[in-house]
Amino acid sequence: MDTKDNTRPAIVRMPRVLVVEDNADTLVVLGKLLLMIPADAIPTASCDAAREAAATVGPFDVVIADVKLPDGDGIALAVALNRLYGSAVVIMSAFDPPAAGMPEGVDLWLPKPVRLPELRRAMQSLAKA
Repeated sequence: MDTKDNTRPAIVRMPRVLVVEDNADTLVVLGKLLLMIPADAIPTASCDAAREAAATVGPFDVVIADVKLPDGDGIALAVALNRLYGSAVVIMSAFDPPAAGMPEGVDLWLPKPVRLPELRRAMQSLAKA
């Protein structure tokens, strides 16, 4: 009688995250925080770089974008990527969310500086792992 257990452990896929942030220090910190969650993060510093990453290595489960980027609007970029690829959208900003409410297509607004507990909760609730 064969008593070996031939079942294999389930492979857990890390959520894929596109991070769009033009401040190099913030981008590094976010990358380190996402590694701790863990998540597979692709860092980009502009709208153009984010679009290129989405087209070449996407799709992503979550897009985390700063509001103001050197070549465009992070909210518009993230919402456009959501429409193309179905990614969840997290906006991070030093500014409060608009008083009129969350922009259409935005799932979550995180205040800067982003902290690990908030980022972990965001990934757990939004990522399609």
